[in-house]
Amino acid sequence: MGNPLYPRRNGLPPTVDCHLHVWSDDTESFPRDDVPYPGSPELLLQYMGEAGVDHAVFVKSQHYGYDNSYLVHVLEKYPHVFAGVGVIDPRGQEAADELQRLVEETSIRGIRLRGTIEPDWYCQLETDPLWAKSAELGTPLCLLGTPDQIDLVKSAVERHPDTVVVIDHFSMIHCSEGTDHPHFRTFLSLAEHPNVHIKVSGLHYWGDHYPFPKGQDNLRAAYDVFGPNRMLWGSDFPHILFGYGYVRCCNFIRRDVDWLTDEDKSQILGGNTYRIWWG
Repeated sequence: MGNPLYPRRNGLPPTVDCHLHVWSDDTESFPRDDVPYPGSPELLLQYMGEAGVDHAVFVKSQHYGYDNSYLVHVLEKYPHVFAGVGVIDPRGQEAADELQRLVEETSIRGIRLRGTIEPDWYCQLETDPLWAKSAELGTPLCLLGTPDQIDLVKSAVERHPDTVVVIDHFSMIHCSEGTDHPHFRTFLSLAEHPNVHIKVSGLHYWGDHYPFPKGQDNLRAAYDVFGPNRMLWGSDFPHILFGYGYVRCCNFIRRDVDWLTDEDKSQILGGNTYRIWWG
């Protein structure tokens, strides 16, 4: 699906950022809500170059509502660099039809469901047609929810075992709660479902300071149940720029999580994302 990613010359998978957002300064062509800071694809490419990141998956910014036109524009401009995850109204058969259209007519390969913004229908029965269509097309659903919504995710995953699911930002769980907190234990129980993957992204939400000693406890607990083949590194650009920066975000996995093997790092930093979006 889409354009293939080419492996690096050393034979390892490319480094792929699985989660970031971009927006345009051209608000006349692409109207949006106000944004607090720059976030253009060109700025991103500079940071990707500095960090040695080869490809990335755009997750459509909430500042464009349900309008995916800017996302499509960027994917057409940089077809060999980026993949895209869109946002649509997830309810009813109309959502399934819209996903079918996006896959047929654009390079969008995935949809994000947002429990933080649309809690009334997050992972509810009315989204089942979209889940079923995602399974049929092999396109992932990326889920942004809160710790209190993990049980909703579990129910939806049980109804749709063939849908590829990727959990954003560790489900926004704060590391200060510790690995024994009920929220985190419920999160770990998602590993029982082989179609569920997790993003090691949004590290600035962890409530810890770089290199995240408490966060690494959570990361290790997740690694022990999900394994390295269901974990995906993502930066959450451009928000990460105002924390500890893009390069350090990538180096967190490369250098600071010293209990990961080289093969683990290769999969988390790109191999798994490559498999889901371009495999």
